[in-house]
Amino acid sequence: MTTFWFKATTKLKIFLLEGVLRPLRPPTMVRFGTFYGGWWIPDIRPGAVAVCVGAGTDVSFDLELDRLGYRVVTVDPTPAARAYLADFADRLEVLPVGLWTTTGEVEFAQDATFDESWMIGNATTASVGVQGTDTFPVVGPKDLVARVGVVPDVLKLDIEGAEHAVLRVMLEEGVRPRCLCVEFDDHRITAVLASTRLLRRHGYTLYHIEGLNYLFVREG
Repeated sequence: MTTFWFKATTKLKIFLLEGVLRPLRPPTMVRFGTFYGGWWIPDIRPGAVAVCVGAGTDVSFDLELDRLGYRVVTVDPTPAARAYLADFADRLEVLPVGLWTTTGEVEFAQDATFDESWMIGNATTASVGVQGTDTFPVVGPKDLVARVGVVPDVLKLDIEGAEHAVLRVMLEEGVRPRCLCVEFDDHRITAVLASTRLLRRHGYTLYHIEGLNYLFVREG
Protein backbone atom coordinates (compact mmCIF):
# COMPACT_ATOMS: atom_id res chain seq x y z
CA MET A 1 0.00 0.00 0.00
CA THR A 2 1.40 3.40 -0.97
CA THR A 3 1.85 6.17 1.57
CA PHE A 4 -1.00 8.14 -0.04
CA TRP A 5 -3.50 5.29 0.23
CA PHE A 6 -2.36 4.38 3.74
CA LYS A 7 -2.99 7.96 4.91
CA ALA A 8 -6.29 8.12 3.05
CA THR A 9 -7.61 4.86 4.50
CA THR A 10 -6.42 5.86 7.99
CA LYS A 11 -8.33 9.16 7.79
CA LEU A 12 -11.42 7.31 6.57
CA LYS A 13 -11.21 4.87 9.48
CA ILE A 14 -10.87 7.75 11.96
CA PHE A 15 -13.90 9.47 10.43
CA LEU A 16 -15.98 6.29 10.62
CA LEU A 17 -14.93 5.54 14.19
CA GLU A 18 -15.82 9.06 15.34
CA GLY A 19 -19.25 8.68 13.76
CA VAL A 20 -19.89 5.30 15.36
CA LEU A 21 -18.40 5.96 18.81
CA ARG A 22 -19.63 9.55 19.27
CA PRO A 23 -17.19 10.93 21.88
CA LEU A 24 -18.69 13.20 24.54
CA ARG A 25 -16.24 16.13 24.05
CA PRO A 26 -17.08 18.19 27.15
CA PRO A 27 -15.89 21.82 26.95
CA THR A 28 -13.78 21.48 30.12
CA MET A 29 -11.13 19.33 28.40
CA VAL A 30 -7.62 20.73 28.03
CA ARG A 31 -4.73 19.76 25.75
CA PHE A 32 -1.05 19.77 26.64
CA GLY A 33 2.06 19.03 24.60
CA THR A 34 3.16 19.50 21.01
CA PHE A 35 1.06 18.83 17.92
CA TYR A 36 2.80 15.45 17.60
CA GLY A 37 3.15 14.45 21.25
CA GLY A 38 0.26 16.23 22.93
CA TRP A 39 -2.82 14.75 24.62
CA TRP A 40 -6.19 15.85 25.96
CA ILE A 41 -7.16 15.36 29.60
CA PRO A 42 -10.52 16.13 31.24
CA ASP A 43 -9.19 18.60 33.82
CA ILE A 44 -6.08 19.56 35.81
CA ARG A 45 -5.37 17.98 39.19
CA PRO A 46 -2.09 19.24 40.70
CA GLY A 47 -0.58 16.69 43.06
CA ALA A 48 -2.01 13.73 41.17
CA VAL A 49 0.11 10.98 39.61
CA ALA A 50 0.49 10.57 35.85
CA VAL A 51 2.15 7.52 34.30
CA CYS A 52 3.14 8.01 30.66
CA VAL A 53 4.00 4.75 28.90
CA GLY A 54 5.84 5.18 25.63
CA ALA A 55 8.11 8.21 25.43
CA GLY A 56 9.80 7.98 22.07
CA THR A 57 11.51 11.33 21.54
CA ASP A 58 8.69 13.65 22.59
CA VAL A 59 7.78 14.05 26.27
CA SER A 60 6.15 17.46 25.91
CA PHE A 61 2.95 16.10 27.51
CA ASP A 62 4.90 14.63 30.44
CA LEU A 63 6.78 17.89 30.99
CA GLU A 64 3.60 19.97 30.89
CA LEU A 65 2.01 17.76 33.55
CA ASP A 66 5.16 18.11 35.65
CA ARG A 67 4.91 21.90 35.30
CA LEU A 68 1.30 21.74 36.46
CA GLY A 69 2.25 19.95 39.66
CA TYR A 70 1.73 16.29 38.78
CA ARG A 71 4.11 13.58 39.85
CA VAL A 72 5.08 12.18 36.44
CA VAL A 73 6.49 8.70 35.82
CA THR A 74 7.68 8.12 32.25
CA VAL A 75 7.98 4.50 31.14
CA ASP A 76 10.04 3.31 28.16
CA PRO A 77 12.85 0.74 27.81
CA THR A 78 13.99 1.48 24.26
CA PRO A 79 17.43 2.92 23.41
CA ALA A 80 16.44 6.21 21.74
CA ALA A 81 13.91 7.00 24.48
CA ARG A 82 16.36 6.28 27.30
CA ALA A 83 19.00 8.52 25.72
CA TYR A 84 16.44 11.27 25.16
CA LEU A 85 15.02 11.02 28.69
CA ALA A 86 18.45 11.51 30.27
CA ASP A 87 18.03 15.24 29.60
CA PHE A 88 14.93 15.37 31.81
CA ALA A 89 16.08 13.27 34.78
CA ASP A 90 15.61 16.25 37.11
CA ARG A 91 11.91 16.58 36.24
CA LEU A 92 10.61 13.11 35.38
CA GLU A 93 10.80 9.77 37.15
CA VAL A 94 11.89 7.26 34.53
CA LEU A 95 11.17 3.52 34.57
CA PRO A 96 13.22 1.78 31.83
CA VAL A 97 10.69 -1.00 31.22
CA GLY A 98 7.90 -1.69 28.78
CA LEU A 99 4.26 -2.40 29.64
CA TRP A 100 2.83 -5.75 28.61
CA THR A 101 0.40 -8.39 29.87
CA THR A 102 3.03 -10.13 32.01
CA THR A 103 6.29 -9.28 33.77
CA GLY A 104 9.60 -10.53 32.37
CA GLU A 105 11.48 -9.95 29.14
CA VAL A 106 10.01 -9.96 25.64
CA GLU A 107 11.20 -9.40 22.12
CA PHE A 108 10.54 -5.99 20.57
CA ALA A 109 10.67 -5.23 16.84
CA GLN A 110 12.12 -1.96 15.55
CA ASP A 111 10.07 -0.05 12.99
CA ALA A 112 11.73 0.04 9.58
CA THR A 113 10.78 3.68 9.00
CA PHE A 114 10.98 5.29 12.45
CA ASP A 115 14.11 4.18 14.28
CA GLU A 116 12.85 5.38 17.67
CA SER A 117 9.69 3.23 17.42
CA TRP A 118 9.69 -0.30 18.86
CA MET A 119 6.78 -2.75 19.08
CA ILE A 120 6.35 -5.86 21.17
CA GLY A 121 6.92 -8.60 18.63
CA ASN A 122 3.60 -10.44 18.77
CA ALA A 123 1.66 -7.15 18.90
CA THR A 124 2.88 -5.99 15.48
CA THR A 125 0.72 -6.09 12.37
CA ALA A 126 1.55 -7.28 8.90
CA SER A 127 1.50 -3.71 7.58
CA VAL A 128 4.47 -2.68 9.74
CA GLY A 129 7.96 -3.04 8.30
CA VAL A 130 10.61 -4.27 10.74
CA GLN A 131 14.36 -3.67 10.60
CA GLY A 132 15.52 -5.66 13.62
CA THR A 133 14.65 -7.04 17.04
CA ASP A 134 15.91 -6.81 20.62
CA THR A 135 14.80 -7.95 24.05
CA PHE A 136 13.70 -5.52 26.77
CA PRO A 137 12.25 -5.89 30.29
CA VAL A 138 8.49 -5.47 30.69
CA VAL A 139 6.00 -5.37 33.55
CA GLY A 140 2.30 -6.19 33.72
CA PRO A 141 -0.26 -3.54 34.75
CA LYS A 142 -0.48 -4.59 38.41
CA ASP A 143 3.32 -4.71 38.72
CA LEU A 144 3.59 -1.26 37.15
CA VAL A 145 1.21 0.10 39.78
CA ALA A 146 3.31 -1.60 42.48
CA ARG A 147 6.44 0.13 41.18
CA VAL A 148 4.73 3.52 41.05
CA GLY A 149 3.10 2.97 44.45
CA VAL A 150 -0.41 4.06 43.48
CA VAL A 151 -2.98 3.69 40.71
CA PRO A 152 -2.33 6.81 38.60
CA ASP A 153 -4.93 9.47 37.97
CA VAL A 154 -3.69 9.67 34.36
CA LEU A 155 -2.35 6.70 32.40
CA LYS A 156 -1.08 7.35 28.88
CA LEU A 157 -0.57 4.33 26.63
CA ASP A 158 1.43 4.89 23.46
CA ILE A 159 2.63 1.32 23.04
CA GLU A 160 2.53 0.66 19.32
CA GLY A 161 -0.19 -1.97 18.96
CA ALA A 162 0.10 -3.62 22.39
CA GLU A 163 -2.68 -1.46 23.85
CA HIS A 164 -5.58 -3.86 23.25
CA ALA A 165 -3.97 -6.76 25.11
CA VAL A 166 -2.71 -4.50 27.91
CA LEU A 167 -6.14 -2.92 28.42
CA ARG A 168 -7.78 -6.35 28.75
CA VAL A 169 -5.31 -7.49 31.39
CA MET A 170 -5.37 -4.12 33.17
CA LEU A 171 -9.14 -4.37 33.64
CA GLU A 172 -8.92 -8.05 34.63
CA GLU A 173 -6.39 -7.13 37.32
CA GLY A 174 -8.59 -4.34 38.68
CA VAL A 175 -6.30 -1.49 37.69
CA ARG A 176 -8.60 1.50 37.07
CA PRO A 177 -6.93 4.84 36.35
CA ARG A 178 -9.43 7.71 36.25
CA CYS A 179 -8.14 9.02 32.95
CA LEU A 180 -6.89 6.83 30.10
CA CYS A 181 -5.07 8.37 27.14
CA VAL A 182 -4.74 5.58 24.57
CA GLU A 183 -3.21 5.58 21.11
CA PHE A 184 -4.92 2.87 19.04
CA ASP A 185 -1.98 2.45 16.74
CA ASP A 186 -2.80 -0.63 14.66
CA HIS A 187 -5.69 0.86 12.61
CA ARG A 188 -7.94 -2.19 13.12
CA ILE A 189 -11.52 -0.91 13.37
CA THR A 190 -12.85 -4.10 14.96
CA ALA A 191 -10.14 -4.05 17.64
CA VAL A 192 -10.77 -0.38 18.46
CA LEU A 193 -14.50 -1.00 18.72
CA ALA A 194 -13.95 -4.04 20.94
CA SER A 195 -11.58 -2.19 23.30
CA THR A 196 -13.94 0.78 23.50
CA ARG A 197 -16.89 -1.48 24.34
CA LEU A 198 -14.79 -3.20 27.01
CA LEU A 199 -13.81 0.10 28.60
CA ARG A 200 -17.40 1.32 28.55
CA ARG A 201 -18.53 -1.86 30.33
CA HIS A 202 -16.02 -1.01 33.05
CA GLY A 203 -17.40 2.47 33.61
CA TYR A 204 -15.32 4.55 31.19
CA THR A 205 -16.76 7.29 28.98
CA LEU A 206 -15.15 8.16 25.67
CA TYR A 207 -14.45 11.88 25.95
CA HIS A 208 -12.48 12.62 22.82
CA ILE A 209 -10.85 11.28 19.65
CA GLU A 210 -7.94 13.09 18.02
CA GLY A 211 -6.52 11.07 15.17
CA LEU A 212 -5.45 7.76 16.70
CA ASN A 213 -5.50 9.18 20.25
CA TYR A 214 -8.49 8.43 22.48
CA LEU A 215 -9.38 9.90 25.86
CA PHE A 216 -11.45 7.77 28.26
CA VAL A 217 -12.55 8.97 31.71
CA ARG A 218 -14.06 6.97 34.58
CA GLU A 219 -16.26 9.01 36.89
CA GLY A 220 -16.78 8.19 40.57
